Amino acid sequence: MSPSEALADIRGYAAANRVELSEHAKVSMRKRRVRYRDIRNALTNAATCADQGDGTWRASGPDLEGDELTAVVAIEDGLLVVTVF
Repeated sequence: MSPSEALADIRGYAAANRVELSEHAKVSMRKRRVRYRDIRNALTNAATCADQGDGTWRASGPDLEGDELTAVVAIEDGLLVVTVF
């Protein structure tokens, strides 16, 4: 899958609210005070996407306040957010 195809999938899954969070992502969210809706907004409006080389993708976009939020995601049957920063 190319980065542009992955970006389209990530945006589509996020727009359809098909986002699941790993336990690690939930811990990272609490530490960084990131809300689910911020992650969903960032992924729906992601501007960049890069292959991590391990089956995951690093996608970045704006949270609801307009600050950049980056998430590492695995594209499966829906989207699994592995971590956020």
